[in-house]
Amino acid sequence: MDHCSPGASVQVRIVGLLAALLFLFGTFRGWGEQAREPYTLGNQFSVIQTTQVDGGVTIVQHLYRDGDKLRLESQQGPETEIILLRKDQKKVYTILPARKLVLESSYRDTGSAANLGIPKEAGASWVLEGKETIRGHACAKYRMKGSQKDAYIWVEEAGKFPLRVALMDGRTVVDWDQYQAGPQAAALFEPPADYQKISMSLPERPR
Repeated sequence: MDHCSPGASVQVRIVGLLAALLFLFGTFRGWGEQAREPYTLGNQFSVIQTTQVDGGVTIVQHLYRDGDKLRLESQQGPETEIILLRKDQKKVYTILPARKLVLESSYRDTGSAANLGIPKEAGASWVLEGKETIRGHACAKYRMKGSQKDAYIWVEEAGKFPLRVALMDGRTVVDWDQYQAGPQAAALFEPPADYQKISMSLPERPR
């Protein structure tokens, strides 16, 4: 059976999904850990995440986090794709329910344990720009200025979580909806045992 075709096509789509996920955690976890951050984001929650790129491409994902375990569900045309990032196992699983297929690859830690290996933005400054209402939520709008990235961040005033993040160039906007803090079910972060599993990882070279 030839596994190259499904693996190659899925890998192309994974790039966009992981890019959105890494942007999210690079912004929320890295910048949020600075002193005087205007919000508190725990490491156990679920949320609907909508990412818009260049005013056109929109990606809607259901994100679950429990510590170092992440689950990202998205719809790619008629097919659902699920990505599991398991830092504890050093694995990334891409699950295709319609095909009952799991693609397994290596997760490479960059050494920043607190935020899943996403580099932090140190020395960020925050400026309150005013108040705005987004989808019926009262928000405080901040300008976050760092050495590498600048962004506007709207913080939901009641729950103290980021409701929207927009890069200063206006090309990427991330919205959060239905945010729920709390522990997530362990089964969410396990690939189905009865699915076919294909390894996409290259063997390590001898040192």
